[in-house]
Amino acid sequence: MGKEKHLVGEQDIIKACIDNDPRAQKILFENYAPKMLGVCARYCSTMEDAKDALHEGFIKVFKRIENFKGNSSLETWMTRLMINTSIDHFKKSIKYVHYDNQEKVLEHSDDDNSYTLVVDDQEDVKMEDLYRVINQLPDGYRVVFNLYAIEGFTHKEIAEQLKISAGTSKSQLARARVMLKKLVKEQLNIG
Repeated sequence: MGKEKHLVGEQDIIKACIDNDPRAQKILFENYAPKMLGVCARYCSTMEDAKDALHEGFIKVFKRIENFKGNSSLETWMTRLMINTSIDHFKKSIKYVHYDNQEKVLEHSDDDNSYTLVVDDQEDVKMEDLYRVINQLPDGYRVVFNLYAIEGFTHKEIAEQLKISAGTSKSQLARARVMLKKLVKEQLNIG
């Protein structure tokens, strides 16, 4: 029997994936699929779409892993690919409603690196509670909200990704904020 290569660390797994080693690809998939599915689910309408985006994303990961230079973590690099793949899925059925109200939706806390939704001047809700209601937003609102408030993209970057104007991105975010505040007040009994 031939000498089998041991895949111990992330660098070994990356090198083996570059060589198209199915064992390494399986390890990489099993290690990252649950988190990447969560990323895809933030941008897709259904879990079925999220799973499709996840699989397409991993195909891209395996095809492009030789381009991974280590300038960021592997997880960060993969997350970007998953977001882009999910956005591609989303763009196939995108429709927007314009809304021009501009108001603050999230505040960042450096203490615990968390975000809170500002419901009014006195109350806020932790992100963990928001994930349930974020998925109830219409697709356009949810994608723009996630890209801007959670991933940290600028409106210009969002506009380039989704092939829309920066003004449309801003209006979608504003509409998402209003809807989120309403859903949070109704479902979490805030306000």
